[in-house]
Amino acid sequence: MRAVVITGVSRGLGAALFDVCSARGDRILAIGRHFTPEQQQLRDERPGDVTLFSTDVADAHWLPDHDTLRAFLRDSDEAVLLHNAAVVEPIGAVGRLSTEAITQAIAVNLTAPVVLTNSFLRAAPGGARLRVLFISSGAAHRIIDGWSLYCTTKAAGETFFEAVASQVAGDERVTVASVDPGQMDTGMQDNIRRAAASGTYFPGQQRWIDAHAEGRLADPMTVAERIIKEHAP
Repeated sequence: MRAVVITGVSRGLGAALFDVCSARGDRILAIGRHFTPEQQQLRDERPGDVTLFSTDVADAHWLPDHDTLRAFLRDSDEAVLLHNAAVVEPIGAVGRLSTEAITQAIAVNLTAPVVLTNSFLRAAPGGARLRVLFISSGAAHRIIDGWSLYCTTKAAGETFFEAVASQVAGDERVTVASVDPGQMDTGMQDNIRRAAASGTYFPGQQRWIDAHAEGRLADPMTVAERIIKEHAP
């Protein structure tokens, strides 16, 4: 039996990952503030297979702890952790960002994946096949002017998961990887276009506006299917 933990499932890539794993028959622990009506219905229909853990991932103290994860992962011979939750905000010039927005971005994009990975590896059943995937971004490897926090947290996240991968390099049961999904037609892209329209500091905004207008944003379901096929088949 395969158990999958996914963060940020209410829309976009997270919702698509949830659907792909659900269609496979995986046992799912979905973590986030909001869930779709379809996800809630599936939880009601398959309470033994689908758990919706309502929390704000920005508060690490309220993420699923070791005991919660150990109970969820029980009897699984394969366990997958998909770090999908992320925020692109704040977009703007450093010197004009709010402290709240800065700390929120670090908490969601970096602290939550670090804390949850630590708990997951501690709770995983001995002998189970383990896969940890961090949904990263091209912004981890190139500076996008106006996205200082997003670039920083994604780059830091990749560094952390490289360290974890090095730690488990001698264990064939464990796979750790960062995945760049590319540009997708998601709510995050909506937020980017709103920021561009607001007049905030974002010099390269036209690239994202054009990608949407020209239909160059990938379908999240197609991306989710590819990620699962390539990294967690």
